[in-house]
Amino acid sequence: MLSLPQDMGELVEAITLLVKDFDQRRTHTVTGMGGKRFEFFPTAITDNIPPLSHALSEAVCLLARLHIAPSPAPTLGVGEEDRGAMIIADLLRQYRLPRTLARWTPSGAPGEISVPLANEYIAEGSTQIFLNGVRPGDQVLLVDDLISTGGTLVALVQAIRQAGGEVVELFTIGEKLENDGRRRLHERTGLRVKTLLATDMAHGPDGVHSRVRHVHLGRLDEDLFQRVAAHFPPGFCRLGSGAETPSTLCS
Repeated sequence: MLSLPQDMGELVEAITLLVKDFDQRRTHTVTGMGGKRFEFFPTAITDNIPPLSHALSEAVCLLARLHIAPSPAPTLGVGEEDRGAMIIADLLRQYRLPRTLARWTPSGAPGEISVPLANEYIAEGSTQIFLNGVRPGDQVLLVDDLISTGGTLVALVQAIRQAGGEVVELFTIGEKLENDGRRRLHERTGLRVKTLLATDMAHGPDGVHSRVRHVHLGRLDEDLFQRVAAHFPPGFCRLGSGAETPSTLCS
């Protein structure tokens, strides 16, 4: 695995770029899992609005190194091709693993795994995802752009297990707190997800906007963490990856 980043200025800049992409985004309403209505917002990372810049991709890859350290070591990286495919591919590339993306259309290849999918913008019974390239015994690093309802990650975990693989690390860039996906994922799969940042929705006179509540800085050294956190509001930065209970807050 890659070494942890140590440059305070580089970390502060990376966090700032990431937060800017997710914060104060106007939302619109979509209907998805269970016929429920969800507030959806696009970002450069998830929807390429605006186009994903090299600087933002580099920032996410840098910060991911604070979180992704699976044991046992993975033999394969897995993501999915919808929305976050570019950033998922960038993240997986730096770990120099063979990698595969679950797809939304079948290839018809022998051994292809298909599982049903429902999430915040897809209702039950309307979509499947299709997975190739996972072999029995594979130790999988699973990466996605977001966890919202948890539906996509549940489907991916099910497909990987059906193919005979084991998920040894599960990581997303963002988490939508209001949709409770972390709990649903753990209940359905027994797995805990690591995340870089968490958002919720802020209601104002001009409509609904996204709001970044905190960022997770993973395994960052305590002294460096305190120096980085000093550049942000109190409590905004947290050690750990969001999977711990409780998380350690910065002062």
